Amino acid sequence: MSYATVADMVARFGALELIQLTDVDNIPPSTIDETRVGLKLEDASSFIDGYVGQVYRLPLQGCRKPLITGQPVEYAMPPVLVRMACDVARYYLHDDLAPENEVYRRYKAVIAELDAIAMGKSMLSCPLGGSPGALVAADAQQGTDVHFDFSPRAVTDDTLRGFG
Repeated sequence: MSYATVADMVARFGALELIQLTDVDNIPPSTIDETRVGLKLEDASSFIDGYVGQVYRLPLQGCRKPLITGQPVEYAMPPVLVRMACDVARYYLHDDLAPENEVYRRYKAVIAELDAIAMGKSMLSCPLGGSPGALVAADAQQGTDVHFDFSPRAVTDDTLRGFG
């Protein structure tokens, strides 16, 4: 499941940049190769899942959208994941970047944010309330007592006879 769409990429970075990055068939470039952008968005979502999946059960449920009377409840990805997926996909669309490039810096910032989420220092949030998904820790065994039992060992000259 992709956290962002081609429309999200266009809204964030503009159609011109995506045309320049993806249209290799036309001279001059004139259309967005939505298949290529979609593949990079899937790659970015898989990359994000590697971090988020350490804390949240996948797939994420998503954040509750505003309820429209008479309509079923709809869910959307947390906005921060949409932004992260767009930044990572944009990075993947660039073939070669210098480390000081703005696209590279945004990619590194996403990795830092994902590290914070994976280590429990930050959490995904839903602007309209609710939770984006169930925590992995909720799967852990609940309770405070741990019981174990060992049978007593009797080490004597008789039990050790024949060894040695």
